[in-house]
Amino acid sequence: MPLARRWNLLNTLFLTGTLALALVAVPWRLATSGLRWSEALVCLGMVFAIGTAISGGYHRLFSHRAYRASKLVRFLFLCVGAAAFENSALKWSSDHRVHHQHVDTEQDPYAIQQGFWHAHWTWVMEDRTLPITGVADLEKDPLVQWQHRHHFLIGAVVATLPLWVGLVTGNLLGHLVFGVILRIVLTHHTTFLINSAAHVFGSRPYTDANSARDNWVLAPLTYGEGYHNFHHLWQWDYRNGALWYQWDSTKWLLNVLSWAGLVSGFRRVSAAAMTRARLQMEEKKLRERLLLASPGVATPMQERLAAARLKLDGALLALHERHETWQAKKADWRAQGLAKAEAWREAKADWKGAAQAHRAELRIAWAEWKAARLAVRSALVYA
Repeated sequence: MPLARRWNLLNTLFLTGTLALALVAVPWRLATSGLRWSEALVCLGMVFAIGTAISGGYHRLFSHRAYRASKLVRFLFLCVGAAAFENSALKWSSDHRVHHQHVDTEQDPYAIQQGFWHAHWTWVMEDRTLPITGVADLEKDPLVQWQHRHHFLIGAVVATLPLWVGLVTGNLLGHLVFGVILRIVLTHHTTFLINSAAHVFGSRPYTDANSARDNWVLAPLTYGEGYHNFHHLWQWDYRNGALWYQWDSTKWLLNVLSWAGLVSGFRRVSAAAMTRARLQMEEKKLRERLLLASPGVATPMQERLAAARLKLDGALLALHERHETWQAKKADWRAQGLAKAEAWREAKADWKGAAQAHRAELRIAWAEWKAARLAVRSALVYA
């Protein structure tokens, strides 16, 4: 097949050309001049800023509408994100929404089933036109449309900022190599890892309905995007690393911006829903292991496991619904100016008592689930 028909020549030359330049220029520069602190700082600063603009802007804000942002934040994310040279936010979001809608199918633009390298980057180099679709909300945004029309020029201006540092410090070549060429390659391939490695390596604690995986190794390299199994189940959540100990630098930055009043409206899945999804997956894995045991062992264990999980699931749901109902009632009372009335204090005391009872039920349900889980594992050992 002719080259022009198989590959998009511009994308192919840009992606492979910057990589080839980096593979040659970076070792040569290190061998001849070493690495200066200003080169390292500028390179890492640009990598972090542009990667975060993709993660927090292109991905979580524009693709998934996971929160609301001020005009200033949207403008900065659009300008800085353009320097990733991964197309406009409008086109990026269109492709990404199609990916979520058709993940692991032929309609998925970067389906992992077509191979690791296809998902990683060759899908960008293929000579095919993916229409802009499913982004009517973004098409109404004047800032997004402005960036869509001028994204390459905007990106070029931002991407060449290290050259100004090079001019001031008298080290133009060093900042060209590390701050521009190497930075472009690092930005591309850290983003691409989510499409490839995060669909191959890692765990699936929340769902096995698709190939997306949680990978804590990828998280620091991708500004928190490594928890991909979580993301594919709750793509509208502004977090990727939802647990406190999980690395998600984009989430932390958005929290800071929220304190400053620049972003708002964070969308979050409840802790109860996360726990229930984990329990469902854990029960499924235990059931699969029980298939290896004899029917005499497996059947009673399966029944005990199902009963314990059902009880725990119900306790989690009841506590969550009680909490949500109370939050809505509290907001309503405050809006009416009744938050200090005697009836308010009585309602609050009743809620605390009910919540305490629900928590006691939850503790009992957790204990029964743990006992059932331990019984299954012991039965499998001695079966």
